[in-house]
Amino acid sequence: MNKRIIAILQASGILFLMSFGTILTKMVLADVPPFTFAWTSIGVGMIIMSIYTFLVRRERVPKKLGKRIWWYIIVIGICNFLISRLIRPIAIERLPVITNTYVGNFIGFLTMAMSVFILREYPSIFQLLGAGIAIYGITIYFDEPLQSGEFIGIMLILICIFAVAFTNNIARKLAIVTENKLSNNIISTTALLIGGVGVVIAGLIFDFPPKVPDLKSWGIIIYSGAIKTALGLTVWNHVLRTLRSYEASILGASTIIWTTLLAMTILGETLSINQWLGMGTMVVGLLLVQVRRGRLDKIFKRKTRELVTPELKVIEEPTPSKQEVS
Repeated sequence: MNKRIIAILQASGILFLMSFGTILTKMVLADVPPFTFAWTSIGVGMIIMSIYTFLVRRERVPKKLGKRIWWYIIVIGICNFLISRLIRPIAIERLPVITNTYVGNFIGFLTMAMSVFILREYPSIFQLLGAGIAIYGITIYFDEPLQSGEFIGIMLILICIFAVAFTNNIARKLAIVTENKLSNNIISTTALLIGGVGVVIAGLIFDFPPKVPDLKSWGIIIYSGAIKTALGLTVWNHVLRTLRSYEASILGASTIIWTTLLAMTILGETLSINQWLGMGTMVVGLLLVQVRRGRLDKIFKRKTRELVTPELKVIEEPTPSKQEVS
């Protein structure tokens, strides 16, 4: 099977599991404080990834990675865990889970914009058109003024998606620089330990014992740490070895479909007509983004050649002899 198709299937599978995790997170935040949920789930993910990578797989961090590689790993850890995973539960607590996912799914378009400068990976005309249509969907989805709590929640989500969009590009950059030779498990585990250790230490100092009321809540925390943190990060970094950063992120926007269906079924959330239209507009934009023809860099290069070529032809024409002139 084509590597690209395999990567898309792997990404789709983990995105469904993560969507279900978002629903569970919304449920548990009714009984567990956001910070408690954040540091305990990150701690679970750290333990699982460390056991799997260093004990089961018996992998070791290479001694000579170089400052550049370490810098990429540190950035992934800080942006994806210290910033995103710490702030996200607070945002989920303040917003309906569908709205949270809807706004969060614009990470793909932000990743696409950042990839032009970080990776020199240029989108196509259709992809830019799709991004524009999806962004227009925001004005349809939010047709009423936001409440103060909702506004704060959306601002927190925007911080999260900016951090993760940057992480996606850096992870893709790391895969390119190392030519996919650095173990994906080592990247995921090391980044998780770097970014998560500060959060866990803060939790142990200021929030111990954790305020988790029952086994059901602990089960959700373990699911989040194992699936959303450990397995999710590992699979996503693996997918970025094949797909471009913005392609993977755009594919990640399919979570709005899974999350909506699960939220309506499990949480009883409902959508207004304008919210359905806003989501539909975003889906149209996502479909257009999958069209890779007509990349901007190639179009500009072609136009440049068309402007330069006639002048070159004039210069290259032989000078007529005196006899030809007479």
